[in-house]
Amino acid sequence: MKNINCNTSSKGNGKGWNRYTPKNCRSYLDWYYCEPESNEFPLRDITKKDKGEPHYEDGTFNVCNSCNQRYLKKAVNDGERYIFFFTKYFGRNEVLKKRFGKKYCITGYFEISEWKEVPDRKKETRYAIKSKKPCFYRMEDSYELKKIVRRDKHGKLNARYAKKHLNVEMTEKIIEHFKKKKNRTSDYKKETSNILMSVS
Repeated sequence: MKNINCNTSSKGNGKGWNRYTPKNCRSYLDWYYCEPESNEFPLRDITKKDKGEPHYEDGTFNVCNSCNQRYLKKAVNDGERYIFFFTKYFGRNEVLKKRFGKKYCITGYFEISEWKEVPDRKKETRYAIKSKKPCFYRMEDSYELKKIVRRDKHGKLNARYAKKHLNVEMTEKIIEHFKKKKNRTSDYKKETSNILMSVS
């Protein structure tokens, strides 16, 4: 059975967590691959691509793996407050696939509370962040990205062409959307664990 914990421990890697105080209410937008065995929730891909991020189990990002360091470093250095995570639903729930399979949607976010430098496999260091309260939601409660994700040269919406950093107005609009939605992070953890047990 694969372990849902990070390969890189958040302890014993030279430096502890540093308190993070945001300078503004802007945000960073990050794409993740959806697990094909997902059912009710758009989990990160754990069976095909073996992704460790976003690590909603402990509210960390970039401790397990290095993801989009250029943009994460900018977010931290610029004092941005949130990281939003978006995906397309690629799971096995046909109803959700029909409704959300062609849409890019924000399904969760971290409000950054701490940051640190983590040793990298290339013997360099990378930035990692931590959130006191990871927030992830049902696909039905997600926030669709209509104008933020741009089209590629073939005319198709492409996550690579999404805006990476969002202004205060857009950030607050997204946060407001989720205020009345139920946080389902515990359900994400449970379904992730169940899938890992089933493929062990």
